[in-house]
Amino acid sequence: MDTTALEMPVAKPAPMPKDTPKTASEAVRVFASNTSPRIIFAMALPATVARIWMGQWTLNDLWVALAIIAYWPFNEWLIHVFMLHFRPLKIGGRTIDFRLPQTHREHHGNPWHLPRVFIPRHIFPLTIPLFALIVWLSPDTRLGLTFVAIYLWLGLNYEWSHYLAHIGWCPPLAYYQRRVREHRLHHFRNENYWWGVSMGLADRALRTAPDPASVGRSETTGNPVAR
Repeated sequence: MDTTALEMPVAKPAPMPKDTPKTASEAVRVFASNTSPRIIFAMALPATVARIWMGQWTLNDLWVALAIIAYWPFNEWLIHVFMLHFRPLKIGGRTIDFRLPQTHREHHGNPWHLPRVFIPRHIFPLTIPLFALIVWLSPDTRLGLTFVAIYLWLGLNYEWSHYLAHIGWCPPLAYYQRRVREHRLHHFRNENYWWGVSMGLADRALRTAPDPASVGRSETTGNPVAR
């Protein structure tokens, strides 16, 4: 095995701020005060209420829900790898880059800066019409609403899981504790692994969740809490 990566010098990360949320009440209050969770909740709730109001549930609703839940880990993985970690391209003397990966690089530069933890605001003018279009184009409006509602609640859990990895409190639940640990490994041990945020299935399936002891620290990461 090439041990070069294991011997790389590691940049010292910024310490966790003293004013980070450290209790359940502080964590919920700060989370609810941010724009992204508010927008997602404001979309998920009426979509859910509308679907419940329409009634006439069928097995197709269950299949739609199960399909979204099964795909979600890979959805996170693909977005994280190919969109958030997009590397600028130089073509014909011009550099091609996008705002979303730029903000994500800022997030990696200071993982404790909460405004960069959440989905950037500029994403929502693109996604909100997309969800409306999905419902409008769906052959069955009820199934379209089922899709949108489940996707948005999973999105809200994604935001919550990601947020927990960047504050000083975590619920005493094994699920969230594992998600926090693995996301901190992504930030503070090696950003080329542990791409899942709210789910880790894709990392297991695609072998991007190795034993941390077998992975060298990258030059841009390193923190005792991720060991």
